[in-house]
Amino acid sequence: MLYHQLTGTLAPLTATPRQIILAFSGGLDSRVLLELLTQYRDQNPQHDYLVVHIHHGLHPDADKWAEQCQLWADSAGFRCCVERVSLDTSLSVEHAARQARYQAIAHLLEPNGLVLTAQHSDDQVETFFLALKRGSGMEGLAGMPAVRPLGQGYLVRPLLTQSRASLEVYAHQHQLDWVDDPSNQDTRFDRNFLRHQWLPQADARWPGFRKAVERTQRLCGEQAALLARLIEPMVTQAETDAGSLPITALPQDDAALTQAMLRHWLKRYDIILSQAQLHTLIDDVIDAQPDANPSLTVGTVSIRRFQQQLYIVKPYADLSQWQGTLTSESPLALPDGLGTLYLVPYSSTEKGLALGDLASRTLHVHFNPRGLSIHPAGRQGRRKLKKLYQEAGIPSWLRRRQPIICDGETVVAIADRYVSQTASGKHWRLVWQHES
Repeated sequence: MLYHQLTGTLAPLTATPRQIILAFSGGLDSRVLLELLTQYRDQNPQHDYLVVHIHHGLHPDADKWAEQCQLWADSAGFRCCVERVSLDTSLSVEHAARQARYQAIAHLLEPNGLVLTAQHSDDQVETFFLALKRGSGMEGLAGMPAVRPLGQGYLVRPLLTQSRASLEVYAHQHQLDWVDDPSNQDTRFDRNFLRHQWLPQADARWPGFRKAVERTQRLCGEQAALLARLIEPMVTQAETDAGSLPITALPQDDAALTQAMLRHWLKRYDIILSQAQLHTLIDDVIDAQPDANPSLTVGTVSIRRFQQQLYIVKPYADLSQWQGTLTSESPLALPDGLGTLYLVPYSSTEKGLALGDLASRTLHVHFNPRGLSIHPAGRQGRRKLKKLYQEAGIPSWLRRRQPIICDGETVVAIADRYVSQTASGKHWRLVWQHES
């Protein structure tokens, strides 16, 4: 039955050869999944298989567990790698370890690859009560999906409808041994408290209790999916080509619909907000004073408002000290994924800024606008770069990502937007080719 569950889950995802990664802790659940995957691989050798063990370094026996997992994977004929991770100390140990695992595995994942994990129905019930404790909505109460996006591929939980008891029976029938992590008995952790204390008492008092929870999860999942289908076209229509969300697209007289649209938009960027964070976003960012520059930090990204648009802003490198040189013979690769600058002979059909015959064909490029000004071609007087950025509608967090091109000490151009009065002409084209 377990093997048929695996093949049935993978069938619609494996029409063509792809990478399949097993997240392998060495515990009972993943040990069973390794055995099942060995059988699957023997019948489906066209895929690229990899076993990954995450070394958290949280237990004195962690090195020994990693070695044992390597031996089991080798014995089954799988390539195996051990990924050592460090945990974010600002988070709970459970949350930090889970986050580190997914980040490490996502780094190894190829486009459309699959990551298999061994969660089962007992895990699903525990997840329901953890979500209930946090005050989650329908989507949280629906529990873990069998398949969800992860990085460039998908996270797949093929055993999610099977009980831990069925996995244990399989392990004994196939004479498997596994790693016993003593932290799984530590009831200071919420999931272990539910598993070892609260849920057994609930099962004893209310026969059929877990089935009722599973039914509730299915209903919540169906309703959450229906809501997502209704909200999706609204968000798609409102979102700009730049990925921002106009605040004017949010219904001012319907708080519930506004929150649903915000959650759906943020989920596109893998951002899940608590109810408190969502209220902070509305009160302190969306409804901030017009002249404010508000933002809400969530993990490594921030949600920012600029000119009545909401943006998801990822962390950028500090480019204030970076410098480069550009010549007609040598295009300049810009840092941090900003593309390439080219200086090419003038052509009326080419895109880019038209420049005259410069005093020097070696141009200096940097990103620090502090104290600089330029006399834009066709306009009266000089302007500080800060004013020009405001005028051009460049968000504040992108202003130090605009390449400033200088001929000696003189600013001759800014990105692909402005050329100075004295540098304007029809001798060269300055082309900024952005990375896609």
